[in-house]
Amino acid sequence: MPRSAHSARRTLGILGGRSDQVVRRVLDAAVVELARSGYAGFRMDAVASRATVNKTTVYRRWPSRVALVAVLVDRMRTPLRESPMPDTGELERDLVEAFSRRFTFGRKTEGRAWARLLEERHSPEVEAIIGAAVDERRDEWRSMVTRAISRHELPPGTDAQLLLDLVRAIVDARSSAHRLDTT
Repeated sequence: MPRSAHSARRTLGILGGRSDQVVRRVLDAAVVELARSGYAGFRMDAVASRATVNKTTVYRRWPSRVALVAVLVDRMRTPLRESPMPDTGELERDLVEAFSRRFTFGRKTEGRAWARLLEERHSPEVEAIIGAAVDERRDEWRSMVTRAISRHELPPGTDAQLLLDLVRAIVDARSSAHRLDTT
Protein backbone atom coordinates (compact mmCIF):
# COMPACT_ATOMS: atom_id res chain seq x y z
CA MET A 1 0.00 0.00 0.00
CA PRO A 2 1.58 3.34 -1.02
CA ARG A 3 2.18 5.86 1.70
CA SER A 4 0.40 9.16 1.34
CA ALA A 5 2.31 12.44 1.37
CA HIS A 6 0.91 13.11 4.84
CA SER A 7 2.27 9.92 6.35
CA ALA A 8 5.65 9.91 4.61
CA ARG A 9 7.33 11.83 7.40
CA ARG A 10 5.29 11.52 10.57
CA THR A 11 7.93 13.20 12.70
CA LEU A 12 8.24 16.25 10.46
CA GLY A 13 7.32 19.33 12.45
CA ILE A 14 6.90 17.49 15.73
CA LEU A 15 9.17 18.99 18.35
CA GLY A 16 11.53 16.31 19.57
CA GLY A 17 10.71 14.05 16.63
CA ARG A 18 13.28 12.08 14.67
CA SER A 19 13.96 14.96 12.30
CA ASP A 20 14.68 17.34 15.19
CA GLN A 21 16.94 14.75 16.79
CA VAL A 22 18.92 14.33 13.56
CA VAL A 23 19.27 18.11 13.18
CA ARG A 24 20.45 18.42 16.78
CA ARG A 25 22.98 15.58 16.35
CA VAL A 26 24.34 17.09 13.13
CA LEU A 27 24.65 20.57 14.64
CA ASP A 28 26.32 19.19 17.76
CA ALA A 29 28.74 17.21 15.59
CA ALA A 30 29.37 20.22 13.35
CA VAL A 31 30.35 22.49 16.23
CA VAL A 32 32.80 19.84 17.45
CA GLU A 33 34.25 19.53 13.95
CA LEU A 34 34.53 23.31 13.63
CA ALA A 35 36.27 23.57 17.02
CA ARG A 36 38.63 20.76 16.01
CA SER A 37 39.38 21.67 12.40
CA GLY A 38 38.47 25.29 11.89
CA TYR A 39 36.64 26.45 8.79
CA ALA A 40 39.36 25.58 6.28
CA GLY A 41 39.55 22.00 7.54
CA PHE A 42 35.81 21.60 8.15
CA ARG A 43 34.55 18.49 6.37
CA MET A 44 30.91 17.61 5.89
CA ASP A 45 31.74 13.89 5.83
CA ALA A 46 33.42 14.21 9.26
CA VAL A 47 30.26 15.88 10.56
CA ALA A 48 28.09 13.10 9.15
CA SER A 49 30.34 10.45 10.65
CA ARG A 50 30.38 12.08 14.08
CA ALA A 51 26.59 12.54 13.97
CA THR A 52 26.16 8.93 12.78
CA VAL A 53 24.11 9.94 9.75
CA ASN A 54 24.65 9.62 6.01
CA LYS A 55 26.29 12.51 4.17
CA THR A 56 23.10 12.85 2.12
CA THR A 57 21.21 13.59 5.36
CA VAL A 58 23.56 16.49 6.03
CA TYR A 59 23.57 17.80 2.46
CA ARG A 60 19.77 17.57 2.22
CA ARG A 61 19.44 20.14 5.00
CA TRP A 62 22.64 22.14 4.45
CA PRO A 63 23.80 22.01 0.82
CA SER A 64 27.22 23.46 1.59
CA ARG A 65 29.78 24.06 4.29
CA VAL A 66 28.87 27.76 4.21
CA ALA A 67 25.20 26.98 4.89
CA LEU A 68 25.98 24.64 7.80
CA VAL A 69 28.53 26.94 9.42
CA ALA A 70 26.14 29.91 9.05
CA VAL A 71 23.52 27.95 11.00
CA LEU A 72 26.15 27.14 13.65
CA VAL A 73 27.06 30.82 13.98
CA ASP A 74 23.41 31.70 14.45
CA ARG A 75 23.05 28.92 17.02
CA MET A 76 26.14 30.14 18.93
CA ARG A 77 24.83 33.73 18.87
CA THR A 78 21.46 32.85 20.43
CA PRO A 79 22.71 32.70 24.04
CA LEU A 80 24.60 35.95 23.49
CA ARG A 81 21.44 37.66 22.25
CA GLU A 82 19.51 36.37 25.23
CA SER A 83 22.17 37.60 27.65
CA PRO A 84 22.94 41.25 26.93
CA MET A 85 26.19 42.81 28.02
CA PRO A 86 26.22 43.79 31.68
CA ASP A 87 25.06 47.23 32.73
CA THR A 88 25.77 47.50 36.45
CA GLY A 89 26.28 51.24 36.45
CA GLU A 90 30.03 50.87 36.90
CA LEU A 91 32.49 50.17 34.08
CA GLU A 92 34.86 48.04 36.15
CA ARG A 93 32.07 45.68 37.25
CA ASP A 94 30.66 45.58 33.70
CA LEU A 95 34.06 44.62 32.30
CA VAL A 96 34.75 42.00 34.97
CA GLU A 97 31.38 40.37 34.36
CA ALA A 98 31.68 40.58 30.56
CA PHE A 99 35.18 39.07 30.55
CA SER A 100 34.05 36.36 32.99
CA ARG A 101 31.28 35.41 30.57
CA ARG A 102 33.74 35.50 27.67
CA PHE A 103 36.12 33.22 29.54
CA THR A 104 33.32 30.78 30.40
CA PHE A 105 32.11 30.73 26.80
CA GLY A 106 35.66 30.30 25.51
CA ARG A 107 36.09 27.10 27.52
CA LYS A 108 33.08 25.48 25.83
CA THR A 109 33.19 23.70 22.49
CA GLU A 110 31.19 26.57 20.98
CA GLY A 111 33.78 29.03 22.26
CA ARG A 112 36.61 27.05 20.70
CA ALA A 113 34.66 26.87 17.42
CA TRP A 114 34.10 30.63 17.54
CA ALA A 115 37.80 31.23 18.23
CA ARG A 116 38.69 29.13 15.18
CA LEU A 117 36.36 31.22 13.02
CA LEU A 118 37.90 34.43 14.34
CA GLU A 119 41.37 33.11 13.49
CA GLU A 120 40.19 32.57 9.92
CA ARG A 121 38.35 35.87 9.54
CA HIS A 122 40.82 36.85 6.80
CA SER A 123 38.94 34.44 4.53
CA PRO A 124 36.18 36.23 2.60
CA GLU A 125 33.88 33.21 3.13
CA VAL A 126 34.38 33.29 6.89
CA GLU A 127 34.03 37.07 7.00
CA ALA A 128 30.72 36.80 5.15
CA ILE A 129 29.48 34.30 7.73
CA ILE A 130 30.66 35.99 10.95
CA GLY A 131 31.21 39.65 10.04
CA ALA A 132 27.80 40.93 11.14
CA ALA A 133 27.92 38.94 14.38
CA VAL A 134 31.38 40.25 15.24
CA ASP A 135 30.39 43.84 14.47
CA GLU A 136 27.21 43.53 16.55
CA ARG A 137 29.06 42.16 19.56
CA ARG A 138 31.85 44.74 19.22
CA ASP A 139 29.21 47.48 19.31
CA GLU A 140 27.80 45.99 22.53
CA TRP A 141 31.25 46.07 24.14
CA ARG A 142 31.76 49.67 22.99
CA SER A 143 28.43 50.68 24.48
CA MET A 144 29.77 49.74 27.93
CA VAL A 145 32.56 52.27 27.49
CA THR A 146 30.21 54.87 26.01
CA ARG A 147 27.94 54.54 29.07
CA ALA A 148 30.98 55.00 31.32
CA ILE A 149 31.91 58.18 29.45
CA SER A 150 28.34 59.45 29.89
CA ARG A 151 28.56 58.71 33.63
CA HIS A 152 31.89 60.63 33.76
CA GLU A 153 33.85 57.52 34.78
CA LEU A 154 36.07 58.17 31.77
CA PRO A 155 37.06 61.43 30.14
CA PRO A 156 35.18 62.64 27.06
CA GLY A 157 36.92 61.60 23.88
CA THR A 158 38.10 58.26 25.28
CA ASP A 159 38.68 55.87 22.38
CA ALA A 160 36.32 53.04 23.34
CA GLN A 161 37.85 50.48 20.98
CA LEU A 162 41.41 51.27 22.05
CA LEU A 163 40.46 50.93 25.71
CA LEU A 164 38.73 47.60 25.07
CA ASP A 165 41.67 46.34 22.99
CA LEU A 166 44.08 47.19 25.82
CA VAL A 167 41.92 45.57 28.49
CA ARG A 168 41.38 42.48 26.32
CA ALA A 169 45.13 42.19 25.69
CA ILE A 170 45.82 42.31 29.43
CA VAL A 171 43.05 39.81 30.24
CA ASP A 172 44.17 37.45 27.48
CA ALA A 173 47.84 37.68 28.54
CA ARG A 174 46.96 36.95 32.15
CA SER A 175 44.71 34.09 31.10
CA SER A 176 47.49 32.63 28.96
CA ALA A 177 49.99 32.95 31.79
CA HIS A 178 47.55 31.28 34.17
CA ARG A 179 47.06 28.36 31.75
CA LEU A 180 50.84 27.95 31.51
CA ASP A 181 51.16 27.98 35.30
CA THR A 182 48.60 25.21 35.70
CA THR A 183 50.12 22.85 33.12
